[in-house]
Amino acid sequence: MLATVYLDGKKLKRIRTLKGKTQRALSSESGVSTSTIWLLETREKNERFHPPTLTKLARALEVEPTELVSGDD
Repeated sequence: MLATVYLDGKKLKRIRTLKGKTQRALSSESGVSTSTIWLLETREKNERFHPPTLTKLARALEVEPTELVSGDD
């Protein structure tokens, strides 16, 4: 059986705030819209996300993409 992988909104928000970035600053640095960042952060489990979005956010936050995802086994 395959595990479900999702972008974890709580992790995204925690890392963003630890890095001292606002949603607007992260948007500017990543190229991901502020509304998308807000939407991702308000949902704990984002199963439908675009892999390039994950890559852009991780790069702007200077973390590995795996630090922003969680999964159900």
